[in-house]
Amino acid sequence: MTRSSRRATPAPGYPSETASTSGAAPPADVPPSDAPKLGRRAEARRAAMMDAALKVFMEKGFERATLGDIVALSGGSRATLYDLFGDKEGLFLAVLEVVTGHISQLMNDVAESCGPPEEVLLQFGTSLLEALVQPDVMAMNRILVAEGRLFPDQLEGFFRSGPDQARGKVAGYLRRAADQGVIVVDDPMTAARIFFGMVTAGYSFEGQINPSRLGDAVDRRAYVQQVVRLFLRGLCPR
Repeated sequence: MTRSSRRATPAPGYPSETASTSGAAPPADVPPSDAPKLGRRAEARRAAMMDAALKVFMEKGFERATLGDIVALSGGSRATLYDLFGDKEGLFLAVLEVVTGHISQLMNDVAESCGPPEEVLLQFGTSLLEALVQPDVMAMNRILVAEGRLFPDQLEGFFRSGPDQARGKVAGYLRRAADQGVIVVDDPMTAARIFFGMVTAGYSFEGQINPSRLGDAVDRRAYVQQVVRLFLRGLCPR
């Protein structure tokens, strides 16, 4: 996904993208420009294997899925899989990164936003919830809860570059808003964690057990509106 290089002019009284962001999470590491690139055929094989792996993982979970299942479905070979991903764990983490990667773009939107908190948080919270209720994301999250213990070190790296960084960017936005007097917040990171928890509470429990309880997009947006209203009520200047 690409973004336009043109940025909107900050509205008066609201946090600008150039305002202080001290304490926010650092940007994700950028691969070196001389990193080896796959050829077109290798990219096609990689995409086919990841697509097959996602289907197998969703159906069987991580532990019960086999490389044979994935190779048979993708039409590739074990040698190619090992060459591209190292092993089943490496393949799972690659699939997880792709499944959740679009959430990182939402974080970039928040990091560069210059709108009022009620608009920024509503847009972010709604987009986040819509991303989280997608079947592939829900399936991967169920696997992480059930089997993430099998590779804790690798998942810790994922959390640092994913959820932790996401919360850090929301915290950076809240800090900029506080610096300009739009809201009052003593601990932006804790406030960001609370906001994430409020948005995802129903999804994390009821929705995982019974997806029908998630409602439709209109219901979810109305829910996020209530979350934002309650959340910002605690951050209003006094």
